[in-house]
Amino acid sequence: MGIINSSLEALPETAVRKLKNNKINWFSNLSWYQNFVDTVVKVDKGIYDFLIIENQGEAQIIFPVEYALLNNGCRQLKSLTNYYSPIYQLIHDRELDSEKMVLSDFFINLKTMPHRWDVMRLQPMSQDDVSLLLKALKQAKIPSVSFFCFGNWYLEVNGRSFAQYLSELKPKVRSTINTKTKQFEKLDGAKITIITHERDLAEAIKAYEEVYSLSWKHTEPYTHFISGFIRSAEKAGALRLGIAYLHDKPIAAQIWIVSENIAYIFKVAYDEDYKQYAIGTVLTAKLMQYVIDYDQVNEVDYLQGDDPYKKNWMSRRRERWGILAFNTTTLRGNVEMLKEMSKSYFKQLWAMIKK
Repeated sequence: MGIINSSLEALPETAVRKLKNNKINWFSNLSWYQNFVDTVVKVDKGIYDFLIIENQGEAQIIFPVEYALLNNGCRQLKSLTNYYSPIYQLIHDRELDSEKMVLSDFFINLKTMPHRWDVMRLQPMSQDDVSLLLKALKQAKIPSVSFFCFGNWYLEVNGRSFAQYLSELKPKVRSTINTKTKQFEKLDGAKITIITHERDLAEAIKAYEEVYSLSWKHTEPYTHFISGFIRSAEKAGALRLGIAYLHDKPIAAQIWIVSENIAYIFKVAYDEDYKQYAIGTVLTAKLMQYVIDYDQVNEVDYLQGDDPYKKNWMSRRRERWGILAFNTTTLRGNVEMLKEMSKSYFKQLWAMIKK
């Protein structure tokens, strides 16, 4: 089994088809990676690969990775992700009977690939994917540990209308939504728009950036990532960009994505000078109504983080985890494994002492 190393531009056609497959998570599809590579990786002058295993001319496994030399001299093979990435997938054919064997063979080959590595860090992933990969790594005799990344709140719509969903929220939350929405709608010059098409896109991006600059959020380090993300989502028909205006001034903006019956809440921001209107709550409610009643999604996903306000809107919580693996064919890989084992041992010892 050989591993093909490919840039985004040189991807084999079978890999392109696989990355365009609608069943792949939005944050692992071709549009996501095209924008991520162009606006993040190339800006950092990073080195990346799409590692591919083909079987009978078809891409069986696609493993998007980046290479990094850490400050301590350790060579890291990492998932092609950063803080923008709410989830990462090793893309493979789950229906194959030989799945686990194919994955373990893949990792065996990975140990001796041309780009040598000492440690591998993959994050953030679903717990199912983590479990599957840990088993494959074990079969490949690659020591690994898992670690917690963040909580992920989501809503199972279960065929409800927005009115039914709203009626089942906590009374205090429901009251706040109704009261603040009525108050905002009575204001002179109040308006909410939901952008889905190109004809309004340039102005909408400008409005989003204006709101973001006046919010509590940190300045975006990659200046073209968000605008590129918005444009690629619009091109795919997945964009739901909500903007609240007061006298033609944008005061709140949220980027949502709808793909494969799931609505993802990707970015939210509001101008803090208008905090008294609870405009973030009002805009979230309007977008929630849109994706439930118009898009008829099965799920709404708040993506990253255990922020307390997310419990008000969502019904369930799951976790995203990562994997740290060690290449024991290199000296540094063994050193890093021993360091991690020592750290784990002392944590357990300290926990026993504190009891």
